[in-house]
Amino acid sequence: MNQTNPNVIRYWRIKSFIHCSFFLAVIIVLFLMNQFFKFFTVPDWIFGLTGILITIQWIFFIGIRPSFKAKYWRYSLNEDQLIIYKGLWRREQITIPLLRVQTIESDIGPIANSFDLAEIRVTTAFQTNYLPELKQEEAFEIQERIQTTLS
Repeated sequence: MNQTNPNVIRYWRIKSFIHCSFFLAVIIVLFLMNQFFKFFTVPDWIFGLTGILITIQWIFFIGIRPSFKAKYWRYSLNEDQLIIYKGLWRREQITIPLLRVQTIESDIGPIANSFDLAEIRVTTAFQTNYLPELKQEEAFEIQERIQTTLS
């Protein structure tokens, strides 16, 4: 069973920061509209409550969740099956027989590329499963092993 790379935790934190920043930007725009335009009025206590909720969101999604996610996301690649362990609240074990795999794709975004990470999508007739971000050479090695099993 493979451990999650420490770079993955930093990557997840940066990704969460970008997502959470979007919500903060929306709230700032709404606050400024409330201050400068008369047709748009929202009570100030709503912005205070929203600020508290955004702070809690940042603490959870940036500070806490990546560490727990790294603790519970694992995978194991055997000769005839791929096993994915995942779940933060509800733990799951997904077993994918390699003979059932239809496609396997890797995805490398610009931020993931800077951390030398890649995400793998394994598609069967039933569903698509994701492996957590892996080092690029490890991801390509897994992709090649599965593809050679299919041929």
